[in-house]
Amino acid sequence: AHAPGKLITRLASDAPNIKAVVDARMLQVIYALSAIVACIVIAFIYCWQVAILGTSLILLLAFVMIGLAYKISIMNIEQIKNDEAGRIAIEIIENVKTIQLLTRCDMFFDHYETASKQQKRSELKKGMIEAINYSITQSFMYFMMCFTYAVGIRVIYQGDKSSDDTFKGIIAMMLGAVAVMNSAQYFPEFVKAKTAAGMLFNIIYRKPRTGDLMEGDRPEIRGNILFENVKFSYPQRPLQPIMKGLQWTALRGQTV
Repeated sequence: AHAPGKLITRLASDAPNIKAVVDARMLQVIYALSAIVACIVIAFIYCWQVAILGTSLILLLAFVMIGLAYKISIMNIEQIKNDEAGRIAIEIIENVKTIQLLTRCDMFFDHYETASKQQKRSELKKGMIEAINYSITQSFMYFMMCFTYAVGIRVIYQGDKSSDDTFKGIIAMMLGAVAVMNSAQYFPEFVKAKTAAGMLFNIIYRKPRTGDLMEGDRPEIRGNILFENVKFSYPQRPLQPIMKGLQWTALRGQTV
């Protein structure tokens, strides 16, 4: 979880994903939401029957999009946890000379290829869900047209509303559907940004298990060093001591 490759991969991918939506895309979504609210109000003023049906369709679409977004978010988190391709690539670059000297280039290439294929499969699954969302949202206006005209014709036939008011309500809901179509194309970017922001802030606010380095005792350090009977051997060679019974003193400002 704390390997340099994983941290570098997260910083390299999460920040651009967040930045991708904080631009004209955000403005487009805000405009679309404002337009939907205004169109619903106008439709209720002129023909409440059409307005209720159109609002129900918009809410149904919203629930579908929320469900798809939740599914994609879970897949993004799983993909981030299992993202080995970026870590392997960075560690290969950092240790390329050692890998070449050990003649293990083919082995590391196979590891990277396997991790890349796993990530590709995950991206294809997300692509299918995003394609379903795109097809539903981009055809939403035609569903809205079909249902609102069906209800509007019935309202005019029964004489509940005049044809003028009914068509004003239908056109208002149609414009609301257009706003949905214009903003829904940014759905994948917003889902990625939400997941990336969560992961990035988790890294920023992570509490180390070893404690906070800003807390604890702060003893006064005078700078005098004393070695008393120091023994040391490397873990690979515990039976070959490097130091045995080492004793010496270095006072502050003294070079030893």
